[in-house]
Amino acid sequence: MKRITALTAILLAAVMLLAGCKSRDQIEAQQQVVSAAENAYYYDTRSTVNVTGTGRVTLKPDKATVSFTIYSTDDNASEAQQENAELMSAVLDVIRSKGIAEEDMETGGLNIREVYDYDKSPARIVAYDVYHSVEVTVRDMSVLGSLISEALAAGASSVSGPEYSIEDDSAAYLEALSLAVEAANAKAEVIAAGAGGRLANLPVTISENGGVNYAVRNYSSGMDMAAPAEKAMGENGLMEAETVVTKIEITATVNGVYQIIR
Repeated sequence: MKRITALTAILLAAVMLLAGCKSRDQIEAQQQVVSAAENAYYYDTRSTVNVTGTGRVTLKPDKATVSFTIYSTDDNASEAQQENAELMSAVLDVIRSKGIAEEDMETGGLNIREVYDYDKSPARIVAYDVYHSVEVTVRDMSVLGSLISEALAAGASSVSGPEYSIEDDSAAYLEALSLAVEAANAKAEVIAAGAGGRLANLPVTISENGGVNYAVRNYSSGMDMAAPAEKAMGENGLMEAETVVTKIEITATVNGVYQIIR
């Protein structure tokens, strides 16, 4: 308290020295200096505690990303490319049949690779391998399994994914952030009580530490092509790939400094 009084006196003296200034801006500046001095808040850093609070919210993903690769090969480059184009067209037809919007489909680069026979001297080209990929964002999880099975049956040679995510996790993050602050407050209260004191009304400082943390997101998804016989078959008689949709954990962390008082 003495430190606050002394500082106020010094600042008031500075204001008096500037009393000859009569402009509105200078008068307002003088008033702000006095107000800041009167409301100054000091704390003893020896009586503070630093804590970290973490909040978690678990959500069910509402979209999945899956990629298909179409592969073809022929000793004629044009024929290999033509076959690949036909297979890609068939796969895209399957994707569209599942109600996937055009903006949720993106084809990758078309790669043609020469295959050499190195047992000959000099080495000669014996075939051409063609690769083309398409990435799909699925928003209706009920079609995910049949999409994978039918795309493979239509000519896709491999599949990558699915990777699950949330379209908009902003509200969930704010909820996690609120839980993180509550956790930090609870920790600080326990420590203060253990030290024989209590916390001041408000934290000295509290700061957000980073944003959404997907490090704990689970991508585990099974594609059980050899599912039990009692499982339903797709409309075309294909066994649907069984996908396991896991939960996504949204986390938030805060760092807080609290003053312990008696």
